[in-house]
Amino acid sequence: MRTIAPRQIVTVCIAAALAGCGGGGDGGNTAGPPPSPPPVSPAVAYANSVLLGSTPAVALSVVPATTTTSPVLVSPVAAPLVMAGNNALVSLYQPAAFAGAGIACVSAAAGSIGTVTGVNAGVNVKSVAALLNNTWTPVTEPMGAWAKLAASAAVFDGWENCGAKAEGGPSPASTLTVNADDSFTDNVFDGNPSTTVRIVDQSFSATQAMQMLSGAGLTDTSNAQNPQVIRLTIYANAASQTLLVEQAIPASGATNGNPGYVAIYFSRQ
Repeated sequence: MRTIAPRQIVTVCIAAALAGCGGGGDGGNTAGPPPSPPPVSPAVAYANSVLLGSTPAVALSVVPATTTTSPVLVSPVAAPLVMAGNNALVSLYQPAAFAGAGIACVSAAAGSIGTVTGVNAGVNVKSVAALLNNTWTPVTEPMGAWAKLAASAAVFDGWENCGAKAEGGPSPASTLTVNADDSFTDNVFDGNPSTTVRIVDQSFSATQAMQMLSGAGLTDTSNAQNPQVIRLTIYANAASQTLLVEQAIPASGATNGNPGYVAIYFSRQ
């Protein structure tokens, strides 16, 4: 929690000794072709993804949902709330305007996420991976890219935990605004903007933003019980679209009980 996957049945005809098998008068055992197997949903590759609790890019894939099955995240490695192999997802958010990008969520290990007494009933959903295919790559000069975002007062819609809300349908989890002085605000919605909502304003200085954009990240000790390192990465594609991935990894190491978070932000169109 942020703090500040039909079995095919084949009938086999077994010939008795010296007896024909099948209905032909010549005793032949010709039969029609076997029934076609059910169609298999192709896995969609996301080669540059970011897993919860990990910084290196990971090649993940997603088997889309069908009318009878949930979507499945396929990971080559284990991570908090994710095992190597197939992982059933409870939610995916993949906006059509940002092809090849999205966020994958599972049932939270325990408890509710984002519960605020009298405001937000909370949900049991946790984001485990920012999905990015090979059309999305980190910008080569993040500081310069950030300055351009600041000059245009860029606004991003955050989709942590797939935007799940107990009060209604999925909606953005926060709004991130890059300020002219390179600082930024991340206004987190406790609740659903269409119903009951309380906004928690988080502000970060230009120095803190630069630290997040660096390889070392920003060491956050605002919660003494859960110190963490926060990193912010700017991604772009050939269409000059921009998105951000923010992740926090507990200073003592991410675990199922204390995984940190991963969130994706799409630039407002």
